[in-house]
Amino acid sequence: MTPAFAQIIRLSTVGSIAILPILILPVMVGALIDYAAYSEAQAGWMATAGFGGSALAAIIVGLRIRHLNPRHVCVYGLIVLVVFDCLSAFVNQMSTEVFVIVRFISGLGGAAAYAAVVASIAASPEPERGYGMFTVLQFALSSALFYLLPVILPTIGVAGMFISMSLLAAIALFMKESVLFRGAVADEQTMEIKFLLKPAAIFAMLGIGAYEVANFMQYTYAERIGLNFDLSSVEAGQTLGFATLLGVPAGLAVVWLGGRFGQLKPLLAAIIAAVAAHVWLLAAGGPASYIISMCIIAAAWAFGLAYFYAVEARLDPAGSVVVVGGFFTACGGAIGPALAAMLVRPNDYGAVLAAAIGVYAIVALLVIGSTWFARQA
Repeated sequence: MTPAFAQIIRLSTVGSIAILPILILPVMVGALIDYAAYSEAQAGWMATAGFGGSALAAIIVGLRIRHLNPRHVCVYGLIVLVVFDCLSAFVNQMSTEVFVIVRFISGLGGAAAYAAVVASIAASPEPERGYGMFTVLQFALSSALFYLLPVILPTIGVAGMFISMSLLAAIALFMKESVLFRGAVADEQTMEIKFLLKPAAIFAMLGIGAYEVANFMQYTYAERIGLNFDLSSVEAGQTLGFATLLGVPAGLAVVWLGGRFGQLKPLLAAIIAAVAAHVWLLAAGGPASYIISMCIIAAAWAFGLAYFYAVEARLDPAGSVVVVGGFFTACGGAIGPALAAMLVRPNDYGAVLAAAIGVYAIVALLVIGSTWFARQA
């Protein structure tokens, strides 16, 4: 293993832990419903609170990334994550309003650490492969926890889940050296804005935001959808674990392919696959349909997301576009669960899935627009 590859592995591990609440979102939503007496809509809004904090951190860091030390940003973000994930363990002893604030601040810390990681990968010679490996680690960790958490939640409860998340963030602090050290750049204050206001960048950031809206609409209630396909909560969690595991070969495919087909064709392929799986969920029934659809969605998500990161990194290797893209990603992650919470009906997720398909169509148009503007530049 080369030193550069080992660094990517460590960076990917830190970044995956930083966004752990996102990686286990369906199980976390289910845990809040089953162990903290939240309604389905309330649990969806809790997810939105975390994404709100992520969005704020991404825009703050992204607008200053050329003038900040990413390693310091990562450390401070992880410390916030440790503290507020630990405080989240007291969900049953705090009001809904206080819990919203706690999850908001937790999202703030996690997104800061994540921003430091994606900015470091953006500076690598082949960002497609770097983000492909980052995707592999995300989906591998998510898959393992999808299998584990439904089994141990009856024992550890929602408090144990949040404490475990806090401990993982503490472990990530010991890998801070993997984040590239960079002192302040003696550059004009508007440098980030110059990159961010390019039409190609605007379309790319809007595209990744919309992509996450569509993905998180179904992902928020993915476990609950499984119950409608005659699976138990444990079986649905295990299905999601297996499906998420397919994100690993999807990410490895990105590592292997790199940029040989550009970014547009792989992204459109991922979008088409995700739409087909959503249509299947709407039209079919039975456990097999749910399992196959979730596998396709997870693989498409991993594959497409890595290429979205690469599109942004190619527009600015210093990382401003990919980091501020994290603002749009977080906004998408916040809007997706919020839209789903508004559309969901008791044991009826058809409107959620149909709306997600419409958003995927918008994503395709934005991707095509970004590519066109980049070629004109």
